[in-house]
Amino acid sequence: MKRPIFFSDLDDTVFQTARKMDGVPAPENLASEALNGSHSYMSPAQAAMMEWLLASTRFIPVTARSTKAIGRCRLPFQDYQICTNGAVILWPDGRPDSDWLRQTQSQADMRDLTALLDFVQTQTEPGKYRSWIVEEYGTGYYFCVKSNSTAAALDQIDHRLTMLAGGRLVRHRNDNNLSFTPKGISKRHAVEYLLRTHLHDNTAPVFGMGDSLTDLPFMAVCDMMVIPRASQISREIFHTGAA
Repeated sequence: MKRPIFFSDLDDTVFQTARKMDGVPAPENLASEALNGSHSYMSPAQAAMMEWLLASTRFIPVTARSTKAIGRCRLPFQDYQICTNGAVILWPDGRPDSDWLRQTQSQADMRDLTALLDFVQTQTEPGKYRSWIVEEYGTGYYFCVKSNSTAAALDQIDHRLTMLAGGRLVRHRNDNNLSFTPKGISKRHAVEYLLRTHLHDNTAPVFGMGDSLTDLPFMAVCDMMVIPRASQISREIFHTGAA
């Protein structure tokens, strides 16, 4: 029997920052190091799950993390990796898929992203937000902004940024994270490309796992979908309110 193919989001799905965990995380469950010291950890259940998945499936990360950020993960990924909201696909040896990279570079438009960055940097209170454009191989792929206080502070700029983005960029909001990505670039498109070009073996079951509403499109391509209990998707399904 072929090993199942398991596409999975990372942050808030298989690990999370310490502030989101109950109690002090175990040092041995450190999953990813952050440059600002806000490291990510797995719970005991997540650690056991990842040990099982990495040993028994073709585990493929599908993440908004850049190639540099996914490189700071301590989990031993050994298959393809989908990074930067689907803009970059890394082969198992770490090389980018050049055909896919050419496709996504043609979809990117730095002018749209720069307009959002300029607004945050010039039209908001200094120090209230941190914002940046995620770049790979000389191309800007998406814009991200976070509040330096509470997630609710993003409400003050969300509408204006969405208006600036117009219909050219896709908005994503989850907790203290607001981002905008060109329409032609997505996790779903990257998963579909891999399944069509490199993983076209229909005998292997395909699973998709994620926590965010924007993960649902790539999960819908799979045979089965898996969601964490405390996630944006589960809150939407059960209407339990914001975390």
